[in-house]
Amino acid sequence: YETSWQDLKDHMRNAGEVVFAEVMREHDGRSKGCGIVEFATAAEAEEAISTLTDTELKGRMIFVREDREITSGGGGGGGGNVAFGGFQGRGGGAGGMSVYVGNLAYETSWQDLKDHMRKAGNVDQANILQGPDGRSKGCGIVRYQRPQEASRAIRELQNTMLNGRPIFVREDREQGGSMHGGHGGGGGMGGGDHHGGPRHAAGYQLWVGNLSWDTTWRELKDHFRQCGDVERAEVMEGPDGQSRGFGTVRFYRQRDATSAIQRLNGVELQGRALEVKPDAKA
Repeated sequence: YETSWQDLKDHMRNAGEVVFAEVMREHDGRSKGCGIVEFATAAEAEEAISTLTDTELKGRMIFVREDREITSGGGGGGGGNVAFGGFQGRGGGAGGMSVYVGNLAYETSWQDLKDHMRKAGNVDQANILQGPDGRSKGCGIVRYQRPQEASRAIRELQNTMLNGRPIFVREDREQGGSMHGGHGGGGGMGGGDHHGGPRHAAGYQLWVGNLSWDTTWRELKDHFRQCGDVERAEVMEGPDGQSRGFGTVRFYRQRDATSAIQRLNGVELQGRALEVKPDAKA
């Protein structure tokens, strides 16, 4: 956690010319254990992924993957300069052994998920997260026997197809305990919430109105980051590709979403006073 942006930049220069390096921080200024690095060319970014994953920085093994928030979703464009990131340490206990898997087809079972994720290593448990009605929430948790296998899953199973849908795989930010309610790897469906609460409950996602027509998903996300770790931001567009003047922001933690309502409702972004409220359709 003592890694600075300069440390990160110097390390990543082993793969090419670094244009920008940033260490992500909490509101209190502490490092989140991850960061973003932008290279001068896409080829250098690809070189970083292939050569710097599992290298040591400040005594901890890092992993490097494509920054999907730059190259996909919400109209963000990658071009020749692609941002890459992720130097979260993997050390001690069960830390780093679990991954979060999203965009699952609703009919995907824990067995389907486990079988697919075995391509990266030995899976201890796979769990499909479910709502109170017992239906799949379209995401799940997979726990591997070793951190290296979890890292491999993030690198190699990203955007692979499972039951007709491209999945996304990232580190499980809430790992460190047992999978509550899950009998996944051993023969059950894995009902109940993960670590005490559903990840994508309505309280996590906000509706944001009165956006400037020029506001992009990236600008929206950057604005809301001051309140916490944002999972996704989206600006709604019409058939002509033009902004409809509103969007959604989804946080990883409910308290951050609550904070955003309190702090950012009525605050200006690009000259417009935002309307921020819970997303009733989440």
